[in-house]
Amino acid sequence: MGALSVLVVVMRIFACLVLGLMIAALSACASNDTGRSSLSPAQLSSRPDPDLKGTELTWGGEIISVKNETDRTVLEILAYPLNNAGETLTGRASTGRFLADREGYLEPREYKPGRGVTVKGPFLGYKDGEVDGAFYRYPALDARELILWPEKTTDYFPRPRVNVGVGIGSHGRSGVGIGVGF
Repeated sequence: MGALSVLVVVMRIFACLVLGLMIAALSACASNDTGRSSLSPAQLSSRPDPDLKGTELTWGGEIISVKNETDRTVLEILAYPLNNAGETLTGRASTGRFLADREGYLEPREYKPGRGVTVKGPFLGYKDGEVDGAFYRYPALDARELILWPEKTTDYFPRPRVNVGVGIGSHGRSGVGIGVGF
């Protein structure tokens, strides 16, 4: 075997190793669960399951209302699916409503209707209420972890995005690319 043939074999082995590492990294990311449940608030509302009490859940959505009580704050939230970072995907269909019960005081001007929030904590049970005059059984979480997402703004001048990539192609070709998008 000539030096060129050995180089080609080494490059192919290197490409396979890189591909294997990328697949392993992607599968690790895909299996990284942030505590989200496959059960939505709407599912728990329509089929109450008292055995779930204490189960750690992560839900998110948009705040509908804020009620400060003597020693706690209760947020009513319209639930949406979450992305991998745990942020709400408000462009998707709602997955029901739920209550986030947080010990202490939350500032209503910060936790105002329309703000995105992600809540993680144990399932407390149910609280009966009304939505537009109709009966609704709210599932409730003890909001031990609460992420208030930045307010969405209309940005007329979007910031450019810069991406850098490295690739290995067939026939021993490789390359580096830089892209700028608006």
